[in-house]
Amino acid sequence: MDSIYNEVYGLYYFMLEKILEKTTNGNITLKEINHIVNLYGFSESNIYFTPDVISQGSQGYNLLEKSSSGYGSILKSSPTKILTAMQKGFIKSILADKKIRLFFDDVMLKELDGALSEIQPLFNIDDIVFKETALDSDPYSDENYISKFKTILDSIINNKALRICFNNSKGERKTMKLAPYKLEYGIRDDKFRLCGVSIYDEKGKNYVKINMARILSITTLDQSFRFDFDAFIAAKRKAEPIEIEVYDLRNGFERVFIGLSNYERISSFHEETGKCHIKIYYTDDDEQELLIQLLSYGPAIKVLGPPDFKSKFVERIQKQIKMI
Repeated sequence: MDSIYNEVYGLYYFMLEKILEKTTNGNITLKEINHIVNLYGFSESNIYFTPDVISQGSQGYNLLEKSSSGYGSILKSSPTKILTAMQKGFIKSILADKKIRLFFDDVMLKELDGALSEIQPLFNIDDIVFKETALDSDPYSDENYISKFKTILDSIINNKALRICFNNSKGERKTMKLAPYKLEYGIRDDKFRLCGVSIYDEKGKNYVKINMARILSITTLDQSFRFDFDAFIAAKRKAEPIEIEVYDLRNGFERVFIGLSNYERISSFHEETGKCHIKIYYTDDDEQELLIQLLSYGPAIKVLGPPDFKSKFVERIQKQIKMI
């Protein structure tokens, strides 16, 4: 099996690729070669690497031909990075994931399976066991779910508005016009959520998150939206971030950072105390989800503020204690 750090991803290969790419539309000068090497290489790379690049004899790489206007590539096309055996094995493993059909159709999967027929998977996807996750994951094999997922993905790529009918968390049926922003995956509950901005009177109103499995029907509209989602979300963000202190109990650091990967946050580690301080930026729609999520970390975290969120957090803990 290949080493993880295969030489084709080394610095010299990277610089050589950059140089060859530069020759696609014409020759490259020695000055331009030196610029690339100075930009990406080590301090001594121009001494050891550059001579091998421009060498015209038996020494060096012999990939450039010298002419009056500089150096041209002997290749007939741009260089293509070849996948290593380990990378192919990783792809083979990922193709066994039940979520893969959300991103590839059956024809593409058949082609990939044929291309990797002689490759051993790097790992067995079923050997990975996720802890502290919900049992009611999304129905990834359901054809209707797959169709809705791909419709949303296409609308995000092409900036198309959507009309969505869905059941909210209270079981109420709602219809909404939406400018889709992204599909967000939650590893804790193994679910996808559609994130976007609800549209009323042709203006953005709220930043919303809708569980994919709750979407009943979806229609792509002809209307396009060039929306500054980042600015809109920042304007809707709560004034004060949630502040927590994280302790490395039961892999607390790993659990918290993976669980909060969908949220904008600022983290700092204090070597003296061995604790991590995190500020989590969120909107009103995120609050309930964050309350549930932070409670799941138990003694691995301490909520520091803001006061309003902290009081809701304590209230939930007290309710759980009464139920025991």
